[in-house]
Amino acid sequence: MLKNRFLFYPLVLFFALLVLDKIFLLPTFQKEFLQAGNSVFYHQRKVLLERLTLDPEIKKRKLAIVFGDSRSYPFSEQGIPKAVRDNWSLYNFSGPQGIPMYSQQMLTEILARGITPQFVILSLSPEAFDDSKGFILSPFLRLACDPTCRKEVWDSLGWKEKYEFGLDQLFTIRSLEINLGLFFSRLKSKKLKEYKASYNPEFQLVNYAKGEYLMYATTANPVEKLERDTKRVSAIYMRSYTLGSSQMKALESFLATAKSRNIKTIVIWPKVYPKYYENYIKYDIANVWWKPVDAIAKQYGAFPINMNETDKCDLFNDASHQSVFCFVDQMKMIWDSYAP
Repeated sequence: MLKNRFLFYPLVLFFALLVLDKIFLLPTFQKEFLQAGNSVFYHQRKVLLERLTLDPEIKKRKLAIVFGDSRSYPFSEQGIPKAVRDNWSLYNFSGPQGIPMYSQQMLTEILARGITPQFVILSLSPEAFDDSKGFILSPFLRLACDPTCRKEVWDSLGWKEKYEFGLDQLFTIRSLEINLGLFFSRLKSKKLKEYKASYNPEFQLVNYAKGEYLMYATTANPVEKLERDTKRVSAIYMRSYTLGSSQMKALESFLATAKSRNIKTIVIWPKVYPKYYENYIKYDIANVWWKPVDAIAKQYGAFPINMNETDKCDLFNDASHQSVFCFVDQMKMIWDSYAP
């Protein structure tokens, strides 16, 4: 047996790697380890919740809160019509790939702190409702869903998501999705401290105001980019689109919660590049997804708005995101027609 002990080397190496992997359970990596994009936004939303809780102005003004994904980043206090702007505080809790489960979780946490907004804008995208695309759920489960949250949503997850999450639990480094290129770039430029929020310029930019992100500020359409992006994103989402049940349940829970608290709510389908929207029509997603969303919204007293049909602004940063300049007229329409 001793002659064949080399056969045990792979097993010993495996357990050694598992022990080494547990270094990434340290608070340094689990509480605040900002890379770029998703991790920055989801951490900032936790900070923003604390700021909202301590904000004395929300007792003096009406409170509006925005939920949704990156297509709703530009909703900002500055976009509220000037005549009534001083009467409002607006906090934007939208997040990258912000699925309805995330919006429901954030609304529940806000209400649990004794804060009840007068007005809610819930922005929804069809892509978030396709349970067959497990990568859509990943940012929420990794960065925003604590053990209590996971107990609540676990039964709604598919086997693929449960399997992927199990691997994340077994190999902690996997759940961090470490960007090696970013690591070596920061190491080379001696900026490793940017993994902390207080030194991270992207975090500081997002955290400057109340959650809005105004970087999609194009004043002319980059047509070639929009055409390429339309083909790329359509290939990922459209041809194999399947309306799942998990996010519809979360949407219904969100709307039921808002109704029970007498919160006026609008449900928005954000406008996308017209040729991208044509694919929504071509693959019948407008019927398969929007019709049930429209019906559920009305059932709970919310107001559904398809911006692809009502908004006239045709400036786009990419196929999925309107320019921030489009939101001035959008917010005027929303406040004139729907704000309490």
